[in-house]
Amino acid sequence: MSQLPGQYPGTEERGPELPPPPTYGGAVQPSQLPPPPTYAYDPAYDPATPGRRPAPGRRGILGWLTAVGLFLLGYAKYAFLLVKAVPALLTLSTLFVSFGLYAWFRGPAFAAALVGMILVHEMGHVVEIRRQGMKASAPVFIPFLGAAIFQRSHPQDALRQAQIGIAGPLAGTAGATLAYVLYGYTHWDVFALAATLGFLLNLFNMIPIGMLDGGWILAPVSKWFQVFGMALMVAAAFFLGFSPILFIIVLFSLPTIIGRFRNADAAYFTSVSQTGRWAMGAAWLALVVYLGFALVTSQRQLEPILRQFGY
Repeated sequence: MSQLPGQYPGTEERGPELPPPPTYGGAVQPSQLPPPPTYAYDPAYDPATPGRRPAPGRRGILGWLTAVGLFLLGYAKYAFLLVKAVPALLTLSTLFVSFGLYAWFRGPAFAAALVGMILVHEMGHVVEIRRQGMKASAPVFIPFLGAAIFQRSHPQDALRQAQIGIAGPLAGTAGATLAYVLYGYTHWDVFALAATLGFLLNLFNMIPIGMLDGGWILAPVSKWFQVFGMALMVAAAFFLGFSPILFIIVLFSLPTIIGRFRNADAAYFTSVSQTGRWAMGAAWLALVVYLGFALVTSQRQLEPILRQFGY
């Protein structure tokens, strides 16, 4: 039976009445509350810290790392295309990274002097490679190891490769000498550091072993200069102590040293004239003498300044 709007149904229409909830002091008794819901046991849940989400398991960490890896991989191709389109970006990015690490290690003045001298040295190689009509990458800085360039083609004989090798120390020596002269006019400590570091780095690179410039410069002169260079590296490690840089240089130079002896009779070396060999040997010796003299002189004159930077 239906009722009118607003009319409260009678007993017959409402059915049996439900008993009121029991009360205890005007409230529902706790014993009459429904039991709490039960859940399956989760070993990752920590009841001592309610509200805290359970720590991620090994699968969660792997999933997070995978997501980050995919994200970086997705954007890596765009970074590669950008660097390929603008090669200078690779040089600038590695330069700033090296500068930051060197500045953290010895301060911004040291970083500016060192990075500047390395850049001048490497650009000497690049200019000579391109002068010979070949292609080369812009310098790529490698923190605490210097920098590197990558030749996309190689010369036909060892004399031209030696010219590429000596172009770097020539440019670096000129840069260090200019810094030494500029310090005399400006008395700016950065120039003093640049001069001393430039003389030291270029003199070290003249050691005739494998991957160093001296190894390429004296390669057409005689294969035995590689043995002489190895002896110098061993002596440096003995008197100056073990250095990871010396170890890396020797390790990466071994293939070049072995190849120089295996290919001693190849036209790549034998085609170099006697005049070319003497000229390259004399150029190496003259540059070593000048760098040694300039290094000793700059260290003596600039000792108070160098001591401020830990020298």
